[in-house]
Amino acid sequence: MYSQKSTGQTVDVVFCLDLSSSANGLIDHLRNHIWDYWYFFSRCQPVPNYRIGVVAYSRFSYGKSNGYAKLIRDLGTDFEPLSNILYKIPSRIEKGDQYVGSALSTCLKKVSWSKDPDAIKIIFLVGNGDVTLGAENIDRTMEKLSAEGVTIYPIYCTVPGERKTVRQWQRIAENSGGKLSTISIRNKYFDQLNGFDLKKFRTLNRKFNNTYLYYGKGGYKRWKMLTDEDNHVYITNTEGYRYRALYKISDDYQKKNAAWDLVDLYYKNPVAFMDVDKKTLSDTCKKMTSEQLKAYIIYKKYERKKLSAMMADMITEKEMKDKAEGKIVEKTMGTLDIISIRLLRELLIAKQINCPTN
Repeated sequence: MYSQKSTGQTVDVVFCLDLSSSANGLIDHLRNHIWDYWYFFSRCQPVPNYRIGVVAYSRFSYGKSNGYAKLIRDLGTDFEPLSNILYKIPSRIEKGDQYVGSALSTCLKKVSWSKDPDAIKIIFLVGNGDVTLGAENIDRTMEKLSAEGVTIYPIYCTVPGERKTVRQWQRIAENSGGKLSTISIRNKYFDQLNGFDLKKFRTLNRKFNNTYLYYGKGGYKRWKMLTDEDNHVYITNTEGYRYRALYKISDDYQKKNAAWDLVDLYYKNPVAFMDVDKKTLSDTCKKMTSEQLKAYIIYKKYERKKLSAMMADMITEKEMKDKAEGKIVEKTMGTLDIISIRLLRELLIAKQINCPTN
């Protein structure tokens, strides 16, 4: 939905996640930190032309004929629907068959990989267990992915007593040209508020969300998604909540929602709101005349600018305070987000792209 500048380094990232019982909780590592990836990429110079997709495997509901693997979301840049889908996936199950070959085959056949010959195309294969299970020939699949320029970076979720399978995952890294990493699903990253007034920030953010005036088929659903994803990440990761707020006030999101928001529609065409089906508007807007609605849209337009500036100031103030007090440190904990971003940083630096260290 949201296009990026075509001048940046093309980067396609697919998270291929084992959702079996031995990796219970892994999905939380991604969905609770999905905005960390936007925050990382947005601060690279020049900003890469990046996309993120997700494949999951080891759930019976995905079907035996599919090798219990499924494309959850194809490569793209509209992270709200991605986050929304991820939060609908149960984080824990009792059992599941881990067919790594089928998962990689799904990455090969169903992901819309870039045709750019200079693109960085990687799969973060995250899980554990025997990689030889299932009908798919994993070596042949890896050869085909390699021919497409895709590199696999296995991230092994540690389980006691699985030395043999760890060697199998190491072999995937060696044959694909990637690098093996390990994580513990029990590891969690906790935000350091350092005096940040989170309650005030959340109030501003809610007011900001209310400057979006939905319309059209699916308009309310998209506005509801806007608010739901804020609630999800607020509960799970307050740092990610700030990153998401920065995303919403950035050029990646601002003026990009004309398909469902009257304010952005007004930016695009100041008279287009007059042709909108009033039945699809909020109860407040339905009652307004055209002149009243126009005035209301303009009011919300300037209110959004004001709230954006206030939220940006709060975050900047926190970052400056953290820096002055030496609170900013490079993250080193063994979690999916930290390890995968570290690997992405290494790849981008090798392409002469300046990347943030935290």
